[in-house]
Amino acid sequence: MRYFILLISTLGIIACSRTPDQPAGPVNRKALTRDSLRRIAEARFQDTRTASAGAIREIIETREPDDRYKARGVSLYSSVLLPKLYIENNFNLLWINHFDSIHKVEEMSAFLEDIIFHGLIPEHYHAAEIRQSLTELAKDSALIYNSTFLANLDLLLSDAWFMAASHLYFGKIDPESLEAQWGIRRDKPDIPFDRYLKTMLSQETVEEGFRHFYPPHPGYEAMVAEAKRLTTLKDGDFSIKADLKNSSLKPGDSSAYIAEIKRKLAFLGLYTPDTLTNPDKYDDRLLESVKKLQEHFGYNTDGAIGKNAFKALNMTVEQRIGQLYVNMERLRWMPDSLEHTYIQVNIADFTLDVFREGDTLLRMRTIVGKEYRETPVFNARITYLVFSPSWTVPPTIQRKDVIPEVRRNTGYLARKNMKVYDSKGRLVDPASVNWSRDGMRYTIRQSPGAQNALGKVKFMFPNKHNIYLHDTPSRNLFARDERTFSSGCIRIEKPYDLALILMSDMEGWTPERIRQAMDAGIEKTVVLKNPAGVYLTYLTAWGTKAGVIHYRTDIYNRDAEMLKALREKHTKWKT
Repeated sequence: MRYFILLISTLGIIACSRTPDQPAGPVNRKALTRDSLRRIAEARFQDTRTASAGAIREIIETREPDDRYKARGVSLYSSVLLPKLYIENNFNLLWINHFDSIHKVEEMSAFLEDIIFHGLIPEHYHAAEIRQSLTELAKDSALIYNSTFLANLDLLLSDAWFMAASHLYFGKIDPESLEAQWGIRRDKPDIPFDRYLKTMLSQETVEEGFRHFYPPHPGYEAMVAEAKRLTTLKDGDFSIKADLKNSSLKPGDSSAYIAEIKRKLAFLGLYTPDTLTNPDKYDDRLLESVKKLQEHFGYNTDGAIGKNAFKALNMTVEQRIGQLYVNMERLRWMPDSLEHTYIQVNIADFTLDVFREGDTLLRMRTIVGKEYRETPVFNARITYLVFSPSWTVPPTIQRKDVIPEVRRNTGYLARKNMKVYDSKGRLVDPASVNWSRDGMRYTIRQSPGAQNALGKVKFMFPNKHNIYLHDTPSRNLFARDERTFSSGCIRIEKPYDLALILMSDMEGWTPERIRQAMDAGIEKTVVLKNPAGVYLTYLTAWGTKAGVIHYRTDIYNRDAEMLKALREKHTKWKT
C-alpha cells in the first residue's frame, strides 16, 4: 500500500509539474514517469533486501543441532563458511544487489550446467533448484520483491559456489576410498573460498572466478573443451568392424575398409575428406591422419593400420569422455607446486619426463609393472644412485619366478650370475639346497654385470613399496607399444642421460666418470647433492599446452571405479 500511495503521489506531481508562469517547453513525461517508477522499484527492493537479511539470519540461527542448513527444502553442504560469510556480510544478499540485475545468478546457473564437462554432476551443486528459481522468476517478475524467495536462492548459490570450488580445487573423490590408491601427497594449501566469492561477485565473471581453482596443468581447459565437443558427437558415433587376419593396412594398399576408416577419422576431426581421390586407397592424406591418431594414443607412428589402430578408432566417444573426466579428477589431486627439478613417470603412458623450472629436459620410454604386479602411484625424492648395482631378488619374485626355474635346472643360477646366501650371509652351494622345501629360507643375489636385472645403475627414492628406477639389459622391450613387463619397479630407456642431469651440480662427476662408474662392475653408491622429486602418476588422458588431447589404455583397469565414484553424490565436504 505504501508503494501504491507513493506512485499516485508521484503521478500527481508529474501532472502538475508545469505551472502557468513557466515558459512553454517540452516536458518528457515518459522519462519522468520512468525515472520515478524506477526510484519506487529501488526503494521497494531495498526493503526486500532488508527483509531477506532477516530471513537468512533466521535460517542460520534456527538450525537444529547436528542438522544441516536448508534452502528451498534442500540440505546445504557448507556448515562453516556459509554462516561465516553471511554473518560478516550482516546477513545481506550477495548475488542480487539490484531489482533488475540477476546476471551473476544466470552466469552461475550456466556454469553449473556446464560443470558436467569437468566430470562433475550439476545436480550435486543445486543446479536444478537454481534453474527452477530462475524459471519461476521469469514467469513472475514480482518474485524479485519476495524476501523468502531471494534469501533461499542466495543461500543455494553461495553453497553451490563453496562445494563446486572445493571439488574443482581438491577433487571430488577421496583417493584413499579407492581400491587402487593414489599415494601422491597433495600438499595443497587451504584456500579462502569465501574471499574468492566476494572478489568474483565484485570484479569477475563466474567462470573467471572458478578458474582460480582449476588444476595448474596446462592442458586442463583443453580437456574441458574436448569433453564439450565430444558430447555433441555422441549420437553420431559408430564403430568399424574389420577382419584383417592379423595383418595390417599400409600406404598404397586398397581395401573396402579404408573408406570407412577415412569416414571415422573425419568424424573424429582428424581427416579432411577428399572426393577427388580413390576412397578405398590408402593415400598420403590418410597416412598423415593415421599417424596423428597413433600419436594421440601413444602407439608407434608407423602408419600401419592394425590391431592397435583399430582399437583407437573404435574407442567410443562415450569412453573418451569418461577418460577425460576421470583424469581431470586425477589432475585435481596433484600438488600445485613441485620441486625445482622433478621426474614424472606416467605409468599408463610408459614414459618418464624430467622437468626443471617447468621446462622439459629429458623424455624417455619406460617399462612398468605387469597387471598382477602393478606399479603403485606415489611420490618421493631421489636421494642416491647405485652404479653397477647388485640385485637382491625380492621374495615375491624369488618364490614365483626364480625358484621354479631353479627346480627345473640348478644351472639357471650360474647362467644368471646369481649366488645363494644363508641367513648368516654365508655363500651356499645351490646344489645342496632342497629348493622345493627350503627355497625361501635363502637369499639370492645377482652380481653386477651385463646380465644384471637392474642394468648399470639404479635410482633410489626410499619408499614403503620398495620401488625404484633402474636400467635394464632387455633393451628390445622399449620398442613395444604397451610395456607392462616388470615386477613393479620402473625400467628406464636412458639411464645415463638421467644420471647426467641429476649429478650435473656435483663436482668431479664428469660425463666420462659417470660412464666409467656404470661400466665398472663394482657397486658404488653416490648420494645426490640436491635430491630430485619423483612422481609416479597414472593418467590415461590429458591435454597438452597446445590443446592436443592424448588417450592411453587403462592398463590396470582403474578408470571404471573412479568414473562410478564421480557419479555418486558426495557425502563429505571441506567447507
